[in-house]
Amino acid sequence: MPDDDRAFTVAVPGEDFSSEPASTDDASLADGPVRGRGGDSAITRVLGILDLFTPEAPVWTVDALVERLQLGRATIYRYLRALCDAGFLVPVAGAGYVLGPRFIEFDRSIRMADPLQHIVPPFMAELRPVVNGAQLLCAFYGLRVLTVLQDNTDPAITMSMERGRPFPLFRGSPSRVILAHLPTYQLRNLVLNHQAEITAAGLGRNWAEFRDGMRAVRKNGYLAASDIDKALVGISAPIFHAPGSVAASLCLVRRRENVTPDDEIFLGRLAIEACRRISEELQAFRPNAAAAPAFPVSRVR
Repeated sequence: MPDDDRAFTVAVPGEDFSSEPASTDDASLADGPVRGRGGDSAITRVLGILDLFTPEAPVWTVDALVERLQLGRATIYRYLRALCDAGFLVPVAGAGYVLGPRFIEFDRSIRMADPLQHIVPPFMAELRPVVNGAQLLCAFYGLRVLTVLQDNTDPAITMSMERGRPFPLFRGSPSRVILAHLPTYQLRNLVLNHQAEITAAGLGRNWAEFRDGMRAVRKNGYLAASDIDKALVGISAPIFHAPGSVAASLCLVRRRENVTPDDEIFLGRLAIEACRRISEELQAFRPNAAAAPAFPVSRVR
């Protein structure tokens, strides 16, 4: 997509973003999600507004956006109109705005198009009585890992890694087992650009320590960890959409008091075997006897 203001005139007829005058307001955005998109064009700022809507702050008013983003009121109104016209936002009582129905439509499209969400549920159902806890299917998107499916038969289990909540690539067994199976050049890039986060996560103080730790995970075939939810143990194995190309992980979860060392080994082997079978089906998946399904290409930097 072109990184200029004119790109938005196609999507929103009647809104000439390219004619927006330069101003000190637009040039001095506040730090936050808007900054995270790496640009200062109109489309960057419009998309950045969506990042402000969180479970902790689900409603935003024009006044609040003006104060947060340090943009002119007319600019904010123009951006909100574009987002509302596209269904990304809807107005609510009290002059506020919330996320709109377009995201629900996107969610349905993702569920229907994602091969993992067609293939994995029967495996989860098969594992359910043996796991006697919870299961997470987690997908890999660059520096973030998201839970896309979850299954829980233990009402005492409450997980932080709920569906749709992003977690960093360096925390939690679902993330780290994916991390360990990335190509060496990507692991090197991560060390070059994220050494502080890697060290803080206990994954190594330098390339040699990080490399050796990732190699140990690959050799073991699964990873058990409790660094996110201390009362739980997550045991994860990788899923591959092509030989050597990791796409996701399956995490088997139990309460810590219900996991003995022997249980951990048993669940680890169970996860490895389930993921082997899932990977085989995923690599052979042809929904319409046509070309192979497309998988996101996750680039780490």
